[in-house]
Amino acid sequence: MRLYFSAEQFNLLADILLNQGDPAGLLPRVIDRDLRFDFDELEQLRETLVASWSGITKELETCHDPKKRAMLEDRQSKLENMVERVTESFAMM
Repeated sequence: MRLYFSAEQFNLLADILLNQGDPAGLLPRVIDRDLRFDFDELEQLRETLVASWSGITKELETCHDPKKRAMLEDRQSKLENMVERVTESFAMM
């Protein structure tokens, strides 16, 4: 299964894997823009994205800076879209 992400989403995914850990070793493939993952890799990717989304949601609860809040909301929106795409990929397998 091959996923398609925008350049911004690729960068966000690479940032997440680089800074929050990459237990499945997906970062080199993300950097190469190769998103052909098997079922287990998709599951790990979804778990990583959901964990990042949850972290941003918690951070938004206490954020009072309007600029930072807007940045976090944008990131959260991108993550939601990415989680949806990964979830759809499960249905296609």
